[in-house]
Amino acid sequence: MNRLAHHQGIHKFFTMLGLALYFSKPVMKHLVHIVDAMVTKGFSGTLTDLHHGSFHPNHRTTLSHFFTKSPWEEETLLRKLQQWMLRRVERSSKRENSPLFVSIDDTICQKTKPSSRATHAIQGCDWHYSHTEKRSIWGHSLVWLMAHTMTQAFPFAFRLYD
Repeated sequence: MNRLAHHQGIHKFFTMLGLALYFSKPVMKHLVHIVDAMVTKGFSGTLTDLHHGSFHPNHRTTLSHFFTKSPWEEETLLRKLQQWMLRRVERSSKRENSPLFVSIDDTICQKTKPSSRATHAIQGCDWHYSHTEKRSIWGHSLVWLMAHTMTQAFPFAFRLYD
């Protein structure tokens, strides 16, 4: 699939969610590029990867400006996605004649240990006990809420555990 078709599919999904009623065309364009980059193989989460992986036509600093100064509400996007996911999992549950499940899980996104020479540690990082490694590790701890049936699962909400 070429990039234009991929972008059109993402834009069509966002339009189906009704996001065009809440966000301007430039914001929608940025969101399409961001989602495109995030699903690209090898994406590491950096702004440079985001710019490179999305084939964004503007300079990389445009994305930085978007994240720090653009007037769009992340909560609106999350609320619309949650409404869509809930409808989807409810339909699946009725079609399969199976119950709905809610799972709560936590995970740790491990970071490199802060340097003694670093002037500022990574914001939000702390020591968290890892059950898989059987020791405390440095990183971000996230708590996930999953809504699912026997065959489909959707990440419904997540929060940074502080």
